[in-house]
Amino acid sequence: MTTDMNNPKKTDQLKYGIGEQRAAMLTEPSPHGTPELDSSVPGGIYLCQVDECVSCGACCGLYNVADTSRDHMTAMLAERTDQFAAVPRTTGAIDAFADRIQATQYSQRPFEQFHHCPFTGLIGPQRSRVGCLLHPMADGNQGVDFRGLSYYGGLACRTYFCPATQHLPVRYKQILRSILREWYLYGLVVTERTLVAALFERIEILLDRPLDLSMLRRNPTAVHRLTELLQLKTQWPYRPRAHDTLCHFFFSYPPYARPAIDYRQLGTEVSPYDTILVELVSEFASQEDLRCAEALVDTRIKAAAAAVSVPLF
Repeated sequence: MTTDMNNPKKTDQLKYGIGEQRAAMLTEPSPHGTPELDSSVPGGIYLCQVDECVSCGACCGLYNVADTSRDHMTAMLAERTDQFAAVPRTTGAIDAFADRIQATQYSQRPFEQFHHCPFTGLIGPQRSRVGCLLHPMADGNQGVDFRGLSYYGGLACRTYFCPATQHLPVRYKQILRSILREWYLYGLVVTERTLVAALFERIEILLDRPLDLSMLRRNPTAVHRLTELLQLKTQWPYRPRAHDTLCHFFFSYPPYARPAIDYRQLGTEVSPYDTILVELVSEFASQEDLRCAEALVDTRIKAAAAAVSVPLF
């Protein structure tokens, strides 16, 4: 018997963000937060393409560039998308395009062993989210699948799902899909499965119950506070210069370990927030810096928990 998981066409449609009928349509905070569990996706919740503004290209090495600022990446992807629109759809022309992108945009990649796909661009009617320029449903391809010309080949593009898809609890994935409303922060956070789990578990300890998307309905303050908490990823002031990048290598065979914190050198015990501090990539010059970092994390976790726990009427 054939299941949806073995249906390459359906999986392929999902990879481009179409063909998925979401049964639960919320009005807040997002209409795309609570899809039915989908047997075609490991872990049951599709994370790659959510709506016209929310998508993830992290597994394509999207953030593995020298400058990971929002403005730079948006401009880079927009320019790349414009250039590819003028490329004839022939093997030679597409290969030449990839060579040009690699020659101009591949310097100083933070992770040399993590491929940055030159065919990641902006897709959709308004070019408002990231996606694959080689996909058969992308503009100009007229239904032809050119992904076999990519570094990993078409099979990997069609069937690979990141560890977060398989390992994050369903309730966490639903929340991330719902509260993060644009591709830049969404892609940076949704693949941070250890960090997300550590943050959300702390909230659940304070609440003494599991987080659930229903807690966010008609609760914009909770959405705001949770988003603020997740923005620690981009706003973290204790990231060392030697790791001055928002990119991270999240595959299950990590050659790039995040540095441990030397508490002995600081003359103090291991922080109760050690997992979070390590996942954010931290370096502290003193105990005072460490305590300030702990206070920042603690304040945002407690603010999110307090907002989520407000009774809804």
